[in-house]
Amino acid sequence: MTKIPTIFVRDERRPGHPVTDVVKPECAWVFQGEGAATIKMDGTNVKISNGQLYKRQKPKDRDYDEASYIACARSNPSDRWAWEAFDRGHDGDGIYELVGPHVQDNPQQHAAHTLVRVVPPSACVLQLDAEPPRSFAGLREYLRARPIEGLVFHHRDGRMAKIKRRDFGLKWPA
Repeated sequence: MTKIPTIFVRDERRPGHPVTDVVKPECAWVFQGEGAATIKMDGTNVKISNGQLYKRQKPKDRDYDEASYIACARSNPSDRWAWEAFDRGHDGDGIYELVGPHVQDNPQQHAAHTLVRVVPPSACVLQLDAEPPRSFAGLREYLRARPIEGLVFHHRDGRMAKIKRRDFGLKWPA
């Protein structure tokens, strides 16, 4: 699975690489009203394939398109929370976000380590409280007003695009 593209072009010259209001051509479909939005969780990307648990390997030099999955090992202490969540239960093969007390500072305050299904979108349990706007300013304000990491737009042909609160320089609410 390749990294989901951010819908806006980044300003690579500025600290934090914030987004500009320029839409990436490959994400123009989002602004044409295509696709359905789901909540992007702030956790660690994992997948289950043929019953085996894998984690997304952090790429070097921000080259996320070359990131790959590597098998989790029960003997590896860094995989402890992924296995704890896996053993608590899951919905079979698919892409998940690992969330919980020891993952990414747990900004959404999950009580236990859990695998949250994020792909395919029909399996997502993450419901939006309102359809997000499809403009730069509208998306920034939508994310500013909600305690979520971001949004993932899912096209019916399988394409995806994302935007995160930190892309706009927004911090988590206190």
